[in-house]
Amino acid sequence: MDTANKGKKRFSGRFFLILNLIAAGSLLVSQAAPLISPAEFWPLELVALAYPILLFFNLIFLIYWGIRRHQYFFLSSAIILMGYDKLAQLYQPTIFTVDVMPPKGAHKVMSYNVRLFDLYNWSGNLETRKKIVSMLKEEQPDILCLQEYFQNDEGDFENNKSISENLHLPYSTIKYGLTLRKKHHWGLATFSRYPVINEGVLFFEEGKTNFGMFSDIVIKGDTLRVYNVHLQSNHFKQRDYNFIANPDSGNKEVMMDGAKHLLKRIRSAVNKRSNQAEELSLHIGTSPYPVLLCGDFNDPPFTYTYHTSRKFLRDAFTEKGKGFGATYIGFPLKFRIDYILHSPDDIIIHSYQTKHYKYSDHFPITAWFSLNIPKATP
Repeated sequence: MDTANKGKKRFSGRFFLILNLIAAGSLLVSQAAPLISPAEFWPLELVALAYPILLFFNLIFLIYWGIRRHQYFFLSSAIILMGYDKLAQLYQPTIFTVDVMPPKGAHKVMSYNVRLFDLYNWSGNLETRKKIVSMLKEEQPDILCLQEYFQNDEGDFENNKSISENLHLPYSTIKYGLTLRKKHHWGLATFSRYPVINEGVLFFEEGKTNFGMFSDIVIKGDTLRVYNVHLQSNHFKQRDYNFIANPDSGNKEVMMDGAKHLLKRIRSAVNKRSNQAEELSLHIGTSPYPVLLCGDFNDPPFTYTYHTSRKFLRDAFTEKGKGFGATYIGFPLKFRIDYILHSPDDIIIHSYQTKHYKYSDHFPITAWFSLNIPKATP
């Protein structure tokens, strides 16, 4: 009996060790995947996207071996610690974060994908646009970056003048990727309390639906370059959302067709975003001024898109954020895909917040910052 029990224990121990090795190896690949462009091998991006799931399984094994006081405890713990930066990008403990008032002279930046101010009434509430403008007025950012911006030169959605006047932001950079009927415009908008002395647009090779732009803003004698970007959307159809929510339809052919359609869309979007991130990073590298990068990347932080876009920058969330910081709420799983990134030495982040207003399929994010630009010696 004792021999049989010992045999079972050895078998179960080996079985769990094999599973642990698979989970640890997969997590290691997931942590390294953002270093490799999807153009070279795009399925690696799927492994990168699986990072939270793989992390969860490795934590289970870590607890299992820890309870048994076994040396295999160090297997998953070592892999997790190797990817500590990914863990920090995913979650920021709230217990160690203390809310502090920003110092005098600090500036507030907000980034928000407004989903066209609910132009097509997705929310079922005709007051959504007014609520968005009212919320922005209440938040009173000094710099406001809006993605999926819509402007109607006539009628209720005349947003250029409305936002500028209501928020007392007299300066702006507004670029359109699409114009219909000469008065309906889709694009990006950056509003500022401080003068804009130069601006430019980054139309990527993939087209003008998703693009980026920059504004050179002068704040008390110092110049800051603010990028506002909206990288390639996944353009999921309703059938894709239905498949994600319920992949097991009971019909193998339907399941295979749903999976193929979803993977096709992911592959296309991932490749386009990776190219856009590379173009964006190259442009940021040429900036003569400190950089604030705001926008909707349409990718979580453990991806090639994020890794490439923040090549020269730091993430305000990892410095002053709390919890998971999810910003996209239009999906069964919640992800952080909206960012405020900044130059590491010339900009100091004092606070970061995810604002839980449900007027769009994104949450707005804000950060208080100060400039720390050395003055030139005479």
